[in-house]
Amino acid sequence: MLRNSRFLLWPVGILLCGMIFSSCKTGPVDTTGENSLLKLWYRQPAAKWTEALPLGNGRAGAMVFGGVDTAQFQLNDATLWSGGPRDGNNPGAKTVLPVIRKALFEGQYEKATTLARKMMGPYVATYLTLGSIFLDFPKTDDTVTNYRRALDLNNAIVSVSYQRDGITYSRAAFSSYPDQVLVIRLKANKSGTLSFTTRFDNPMPHSVRPQGNDEVLMTGMAPSYVAHRAYEKKQLIYDSAKSMRFAVTVKAKISGGSVLADTAGLSIKNATEVTLLISTGTSFNGFDKAPGPQGKDPVKEARDYLVAAATKPYDTLLGRHEQDYRHLFDRVSLNLGTDSSALLPTGKRLKAYTEAGGYRDPQLTTLLFQYGRYLLIASSRPGGQPANLQGIWNNSLQPPWSSNYTTNINTEMNYWPAEKDNLSECAGPLFHFIGELAQKGAVTAKVNYGAQGWVLHHNSDIWAQSAPPGNYGKDPKATPRWAMWPMSGAWLSRQLWEHYLFTGDK
Repeated sequence: MLRNSRFLLWPVGILLCGMIFSSCKTGPVDTTGENSLLKLWYRQPAAKWTEALPLGNGRAGAMVFGGVDTAQFQLNDATLWSGGPRDGNNPGAKTVLPVIRKALFEGQYEKATTLARKMMGPYVATYLTLGSIFLDFPKTDDTVTNYRRALDLNNAIVSVSYQRDGITYSRAAFSSYPDQVLVIRLKANKSGTLSFTTRFDNPMPHSVRPQGNDEVLMTGMAPSYVAHRAYEKKQLIYDSAKSMRFAVTVKAKISGGSVLADTAGLSIKNATEVTLLISTGTSFNGFDKAPGPQGKDPVKEARDYLVAAATKPYDTLLGRHEQDYRHLFDRVSLNLGTDSSALLPTGKRLKAYTEAGGYRDPQLTTLLFQYGRYLLIASSRPGGQPANLQGIWNNSLQPPWSSNYTTNINTEMNYWPAEKDNLSECAGPLFHFIGELAQKGAVTAKVNYGAQGWVLHHNSDIWAQSAPPGNYGKDPKATPRWAMWPMSGAWLSRQLWEHYLFTGDK
């Protein structure tokens, strides 16, 4: 995630977790005192994706923009990837290996580099966006006042509030791990004044259909191949026999007013309170199962979660979410002191901190540290996939470095803080992934090197790809000095030892 720090703020926070933990104390957290400042907050909506606020339950993620006329929630499912399981190993690699070694021992490094291309396999798959759901509100000329958008790290809730035409509007959103749904609560303090419509936006082939009067379902197909270089003739390939399928379903529970579902989305009129439940599903059925012919039913997965959550009142969903999240987050507190800057909006604090050379606002370091812990909780939970290069948040079909598992430092870096920050459970998905990589990597070790054990190179994906990447040596930009690096398996295994040192779990 370090390489993506120019695109996203939170990798820096995750990195900081391991650096300053020595100042932390573990124990119950008082959210009325020092920790009441553990909020990222702003006086305006997000103007771009990197300014939106992240939510996640380890599987389902959302980036919350907080608009007034239009509210965008960009969606992700940690199991939505391109491609499928494949061999990827290069049968010619073992033959050329002794020739490469000879060239290296003779100091013929350019020759060895050229030959090393013959050991490369394919590029890995790409982590994909689920598109966005938009809430469109009636536009008026009335001025918006007292706008506030915030992410409260104490309860993992993004809130938006503002006044317009004498009415106070508020929203609260969270991604629940126990109920596996994204929950959005909208309220107006004047009866019957809440009206809006919903619509999906998704860059992949999809369709939308109503499910009764208060629910809509979007289904679609992911690309079976995503290009890694701009010069490739086909940037996206869809194969109905191979492609992963996905589903997103949205249900409205209203107080007052009416709701109608059609192929455009939901239309809510004259309500006072509305709870939206958003659930996702994909046909991913394991790292060694083809998502087309061997995939599970994404609609069933999404609707099973939704139906179960819809039986619970909003307060019950909220309580289950907060209890689950705080069981992890409240284990660690950090107090570095405060000054007057701690009460300013986060954007202003970041700017002032930079301009002052860092000699102010000690609570901002506390906030960033706890933000890193929050993001690990949000992107890596038991039973799910490990955090990828961008956690679980991605708004593109061709994200930087495919938003994959860059295992020559970035994947390891995601989990450096896990044990130190008292979040051992959050490393569970990585340990499970290492087991899958060991299976695929044992084949690569035998085919590519004629060796026992297992090996992993520079990149991997949800399919546990273990061969060295580089389009079988055909990509001129694929440099053997990084593609042929065979140490990722050993480095990832270090995390297992770290877990043992902290927990004694044999």
